[in-house]
Amino acid sequence: MHITDRRGLLRMGAVGIALGGLDRRATGQPSQPTTRGIHIHATLDVLSDLPGDPPTDSQPPARQLPLLFRFNINIDVWGPDHDLSGQGWGARADPAEEKQPARVDALQRIYTQRGSIDGDIVRLRGRMLFSYVPGDAGGPIVTEANLITGAVTFYAGNTVSHASLTGVGVVMRV
Repeated sequence: MHITDRRGLLRMGAVGIALGGLDRRATGQPSQPTTRGIHIHATLDVLSDLPGDPPTDSQPPARQLPLLFRFNINIDVWGPDHDLSGQGWGARADPAEEKQPARVDALQRIYTQRGSIDGDIVRLRGRMLFSYVPGDAGGPIVTEANLITGAVTFYAGNTVSHASLTGVGVVMRV
């Protein structure tokens, strides 16, 4: 198309407007993801920290009394609702200030998380990347969190033991 006169310029402008108005969905990509990110943070009760096989859905862990200790988690994942990906960290809660992590100790860890949102439930799975606990590296990390109630269930396992944690915290879209 040659722009030699006013009519050619108008035609070129109309083509540009038409092309500019195409939605990215035509290329197989959503025009905008449903979610940019999810942030989760909570101080959880450690329900179990046991040797042996991890609990299953049909055999959840029995709560051990008294409470073993409290544990802080922070997780940030990004992407559309069907494919979130990110990382998190966890640390024993400071007994004097439970919303703060305790000084450096063997329970601090960094892990991956990837998953999706189904209704109000965020389901994430990942692997332990760093931990002072022998056998933790590569162990599974599973998080389930409710966007409405803030309820969080967290599981961490390794080749020697596993831990199940639960509590209420902040679960929000960002």
